[in-house]
Amino acid sequence: MGISYLGRYHRQIPRLRGPHLWIIIILFVALTLSHYTDLLSEIPILGDISLPVALGLSRHSLERLLYLLLVLYSNWALGIIGGGALWLSSSVAMLLHPFLIPSHFRAALLESFACLVISALIIMLIQTRHEYKQRQEMLEKAVEDLELSRRNYEELFTNTSDAVWVHDMESNITLANKACEKLTGYPVPELIGKNVSQFLAPEALALFRQAKERLLRGEAMEQRYEQQLNRKDGSKAIIHLATRLIVSDGKPQAFQNIARDITEERKLQDNLRFYLRECLRAQEEERKRLACELHDDTSQLVLLLSHHIDNIASEASNYLPQKLRNEFEKLYELSQQAYEGIKRYAQALRPRILDDLGLVPALEWLAQEITKLAGIKVQVKTDTVPPLPPETQLVLFRIAQEALNNIHRHSEASEANIMLEYQEDAVKMTISDNGKGFELPRWLSDFAAQGKLGLTGMAERIQLVGGEIEITSQIGKGTKIIVKAPTKLYNESNS
Repeated sequence: MGISYLGRYHRQIPRLRGPHLWIIIILFVALTLSHYTDLLSEIPILGDISLPVALGLSRHSLERLLYLLLVLYSNWALGIIGGGALWLSSSVAMLLHPFLIPSHFRAALLESFACLVISALIIMLIQTRHEYKQRQEMLEKAVEDLELSRRNYEELFTNTSDAVWVHDMESNITLANKACEKLTGYPVPELIGKNVSQFLAPEALALFRQAKERLLRGEAMEQRYEQQLNRKDGSKAIIHLATRLIVSDGKPQAFQNIARDITEERKLQDNLRFYLRECLRAQEEERKRLACELHDDTSQLVLLLSHHIDNIASEASNYLPQKLRNEFEKLYELSQQAYEGIKRYAQALRPRILDDLGLVPALEWLAQEITKLAGIKVQVKTDTVPPLPPETQLVLFRIAQEALNNIHRHSEASEANIMLEYQEDAVKMTISDNGKGFELPRWLSDFAAQGKLGLTGMAERIQLVGGEIEITSQIGKGTKIIVKAPTKLYNESNS
């Protein structure tokens, strides 16, 4: 309020510099000299100045009336500042007169007070009227702006590409835009009054009620959640839905919903996920085939070659020179190393233990291999885990394999742990180490730009089975990888 008054006064300052100011000053000086003619009667020229006498009127009453008119003129010409300043000056001039010229003291004092009170009231009335007019103009401007905002909002609400509707506390739709017609197949007039439950399957209705209860408890829902909608023609639409509680006077009144149709996007994602899953399956089948060929054919031939070399060296040991016997021994050792290497490569491509015994024994075997290869103590701890789909078992095994290889190559760790837990229709695998750690990028997708393709591959693999991955690391405090995968694949849970 103080700032608005200050701004108003600043706007009035230019008015104090116009010609009216000089006119008012001259009239005020002349009127004051006339008011004090009795004191100035002995001064040449000044004693002859008497405005009432010049006008042939009663003297002191007319002078006070002229003061009042001059104050009003000043208020009109110069604004509240000029009017107030002249009112104060006139007050001094009129109130001093009865004391300096005491004839008719009481009457002069009363007339002066009456004149000042009347002029003050008139100034206040003029100023009040002026302020009322300004506020009226501001109110009219605010109403115009509000109407413009309302029209803009209605246009935005009506023509936005996202479906927007409002339903009351009983879930009856009270407002909807054109996009709702495209989403549901119902014209907007038909949508009004329909209950939201008519468009939702039982599972979707349970999720809708859960979101409603959370909002009524005061919990914020900052992110969109996924819902399935039944259209008028019987088809289904998948939407991303954002719901907000509308509160008036501290009481919940309705719910606003903003929905985006992602049906086609979800089909593309499902097709891409299926394609990638098939690629992964084909890749693993090829690895399995190569592992079988290495184990059953190549490794057996190398093992047979090793036995032949050993037999030849044993039979010819009596008549061969020592130098040749040493060469046969070297060939035998090399053939044994080749045999062990082929077995190791075959196991790395596709360990038979994963297909024969399952995920937990495969993880334990993997831990033993890393311990023998790198000297890193790896412990495996597991809960009772229900049977998992082959794709999920394979993804978890490959993530653990990549994580342990990274620990071996980069972490400089002495210990690592693998924890497998079952959590309400999901399996959680945690892999941690006590290595040197590293600085995490802001986004998981930035791993590829940093050359950490193994971590990127982990994220891509777990997404194929509808899971999620979380990676945390601190310099000097090791790294932790948390993977969660559903016990059922996405296409199985929706079949």
